[in-house]
Amino acid sequence: MKVEAFDALYTPTSPMIQVEHGYGRWLDYRGMDEVEKRAQEITGRSYEHLHEIVHILKQQQRQFGELSDRLVANLDLLEQREAYVMVTGQQVGVFGGPLFAVYKLLAVIKRAKQAEKKLGKPVLPIFWMATEDHDFAEINHVFTTQTFSRTLKKDALSTIPLAGKASVGELEFDRLKLELVQMAQQLLLNETETQYTSDLYNELIDLIQMSHSFAQFFGRMMRRFVGTDFLLFDPHTQDVRALERPMFRRLIEHQDALQHTLAHSYEEGMPSVELNKEAAHLFYHDGTRELLTKIDGVYTTKRGHRFTETELLSEIEAHPERFSNNVVSRPLMQEYLFPTLGYVGGPGEIAYWLQLRPLFHELGWKMPLLLPRLGGVIVSRNDEKKLRQESVTLEEYMKQPLPDYPFDDESFEAKLYAYRTLTEAVSQEASKHGRRFESKSKHVLEQLADEMRAEAKRNQYRLNARRIHLSTRLFPMDAPQERILSMVPILNRHGLDVFHRLKPVYEDSEAERCLFLV
Repeated sequence: MKVEAFDALYTPTSPMIQVEHGYGRWLDYRGMDEVEKRAQEITGRSYEHLHEIVHILKQQQRQFGELSDRLVANLDLLEQREAYVMVTGQQVGVFGGPLFAVYKLLAVIKRAKQAEKKLGKPVLPIFWMATEDHDFAEINHVFTTQTFSRTLKKDALSTIPLAGKASVGELEFDRLKLELVQMAQQLLLNETETQYTSDLYNELIDLIQMSHSFAQFFGRMMRRFVGTDFLLFDPHTQDVRALERPMFRRLIEHQDALQHTLAHSYEEGMPSVELNKEAAHLFYHDGTRELLTKIDGVYTTKRGHRFTETELLSEIEAHPERFSNNVVSRPLMQEYLFPTLGYVGGPGEIAYWLQLRPLFHELGWKMPLLLPRLGGVIVSRNDEKKLRQESVTLEEYMKQPLPDYPFDDESFEAKLYAYRTLTEAVSQEASKHGRRFESKSKHVLEQLADEMRAEAKRNQYRLNARRIHLSTRLFPMDAPQERILSMVPILNRHGLDVFHRLKPVYEDSEAERCLFLV
């Protein structure tokens, strides 16, 4: 496998390259160079629940697959306060979700290894699965290619009870297994069959059948195809909620200060992002998931739940499993649960994390290292060949994808001007021998013109087929490859070990986005 730096794809204002420089004034630590300072800061903190959280992590890994021996040993060191963690996270999309979930995982593994070398202590990479999220429409689909079309088809699972209302971690999975099998079939039917297709299909069916939740299916996909050297964390379980109880209380007790701080956290120059600054930043679960809002001293939900602060604190004490975090409180909960060196995020996450820094300070903490996820473009030899045929480099193509060649009837007719003149001359000559010959000559020559037109359209189609191929593989639906494609087409095209092969490439590269030639 060949790898090249590909930073040319980033614009000067991209959060991916701005985070340590252009956004530096809103960070507590500027990148990996300050990981020692961060380690020193969290070493002085008390994590009284580490024994319990390590036990939960060990229990949870059993449902996803085997861990490496090294990571098992490092979990024991984490419990003894002799290790740290590096975190990333994403929604638990079917079939692994968009490809950038894999890149986030590869990035957090890389950053953990870099931190280990600097600190001389183990750093465990953790993938925080967003099972607290309720947006079923964000995780229930994959995009599949369509013949002769630049537009990919969105294949989505059927709506199930409470979809979009309850957290993803609470949704029924088993009733969708047949649909998932059909979706796997469709994904592979729309792909060119390769030497890997049969094995991949069997693997996917096994993973579907072994799983009983969206988190399990996602986790098993990552464990099988990415590796055994990272931890998967499912926060939406009763044992985790019990550990989060003190932090839930703290969020309520500091609610007014946190709301005031967040209301004034945006500064000129920050990337624009919408955050709900009126909410209490906790969800209440009573069959469905409802956001709590504090109005006139009372915590309410849209379905009519009402709590005074005292009542809400009592409810948290008695039933912590009825609460979960939103986009604002989740990073704070992460800070509470784990000795976290840094968080690896995408551009959107980086944008809103910048506004959360004052909230960390309000609670007496500093914000962890904020690190951009790595990006990548996977390019086959066939893709390379087609780019050469189009006389365009990959960098040029990604900046300005090639449109379809239009068929210009007027231009084609202009090219036939001499032929039309010849046709008229032949017809006139044939007419001297009778109308029958004139009619026949016109018919034959028009038929020949039609054949020439059809051949010109076939040539144009061949040119467009090449451009459609490049579009659906390199810049599908005018978006980066990693945002649209799932793991499955990449595994089918390049082998079931392709992400294992990408991992050392990422670790050796300093580029934020790499070009992989496979």
